[in-house]
Amino acid sequence: MEIIFNKLCYLENKNSSSENKYLDDVNLVITQGEIAAFVSDDLSIVGELIMAFKRPSKGELKLDDVVIKRTSHINNINLLRKKVGFIKTDIENSLTKTVKEEIKKTMKNYGYKASNVTKHIADSLRIVGLGEDYLERDCKTLSYTEKKKVSLACAMSYNPEVLILENFEKGLIFREREYFRKLFLKLKNKFKKTIILIGTDLTFLFDIVDKVYVINKGKLVLSGDKDIFYEDKLYKYVEMPKIVEFTKYVHQNGHDILEYTDIKELIKELYRNVK
Repeated sequence: MEIIFNKLCYLENKNSSSENKYLDDVNLVITQGEIAAFVSDDLSIVGELIMAFKRPSKGELKLDDVVIKRTSHINNINLLRKKVGFIKTDIENSLTKTVKEEIKKTMKNYGYKASNVTKHIADSLRIVGLGEDYLERDCKTLSYTEKKKVSLACAMSYNPEVLILENFEKGLIFREREYFRKLFLKLKNKFKKTIILIGTDLTFLFDIVDKVYVINKGKLVLSGDKDIFYEDKLYKYVEMPKIVEFTKYVHQNGHDILEYTDIKELIKELYRNVK
């Protein structure tokens, strides 16, 4: 699914003292099968607009042949929403049933019919690294990371084309973050998913994203591929990743190394220089 923002605007409390512009005349294209990142503190609205839970104030959003405008009619809106999985910040805290029941509920909400529901649920769990022994587990007894995996399995259960994840890395330790980073690359490369990550943690986004869109006060102030992480103007808006900070420090001290976006390649480069 190709996603096009065409002069897209979304604001709340128009013409009041509490007016808030989330998106202001934004133009961009998210290509099918890529990982795109929206860098902003608060952009839940991106997922809500793509799923047509909310409508643009001005402009339009195009999802293949579907056009979402402020007053447009969408034929078969449930089919559109079935193509998108949206995991909001801390959504895992809303899990209250058994793992099996939570995934089955999600499938039912999106009208997914599978001939063997239990096997299909088990397959969704397996994708995120959980076994069938989790099926009857009460979600309230799961660890924070396990809940993250179950929320992702819920989204994967109806096989959406697009995954939207808001601040998904929040609360995870390094090893868990690396697990999900590798999983997102697998979902992109093996299962051809388009993945939209929303947040401000560039260390988590670093080297897995194909496109980066920086939103500040509703405006698209900066965009580009992963090389954008080495542009100084990016750090007017967000904290610098440690790998970039280290590379810039090395340059400032008179050493010439390449600007890597892969930590393993950087380590190899350092090893070669030390030798």
